[in-house]
Order: sequence, then structure tokens, then C-alpha cells
Amino acid sequence: MPLRFYYHNIEFQKHKSEEWLVAAGEIVNKSGRDFNSIVFRLIVYIKTIPIGSTNVVINGFCNNQMRRFEKQIEELIFHKIVKDITHWEMYPESWY
Repeated sequence: MPLRFYYHNIEFQKHKSEEWLVAAGEIVNKSGRDFNSIVFRLIVYIKTIPIGSTNVVINGFCNNQMRRFEKQIEELIFHKIVKDITHWEMYPESWY
């Protein structure tokens, strides 16, 4: 059975006190199971080129639950990159 997660309201923002790019959004667990911990990989692209990635860790993620996340993407400066982002991908990478 495939793991089903839905990603909503993914936005790229400036870090509150520094210049770094921050990804924020919501993940909904529609997998039919609960997880003690799950790691999602978020990859940011300009056209077909991946320019950065980060891991989003969620502990205690129950079926049908929505969780909000906010995560800095290392080494990407907000004002230099945000206007060029064309798309992103997110998927579960590991879990138990």
C-alpha cells in the first residue's frame, strides 16, 4: 500500500532574523497508519536544476492528522533565489 501524504500551502519566506530561505507549509497524513517518526525530503528547483534541499522531521504523526512545518534551507539566500524558484518536490524518505 503506497504512503499517501498531501502537501498544502507550501511557501518560501525569509528567515525572521537572517537572510536564509525558509520553507513553510502543511502536510496531511492520509496513509492509513500512524508513525512514531517520519522524515520528508523537500527539494527546491529552478527549472530542472535542484538548488537546495532539506529534511522535515515529524514525530508522532497520526493518520488523518495535519501538521505544519517551517524549515530553513541551508545555504540559500532569500532575496537572491526566491523569485527564480519554479517548483518543489516533497516525499517521505524514511519512517517507523
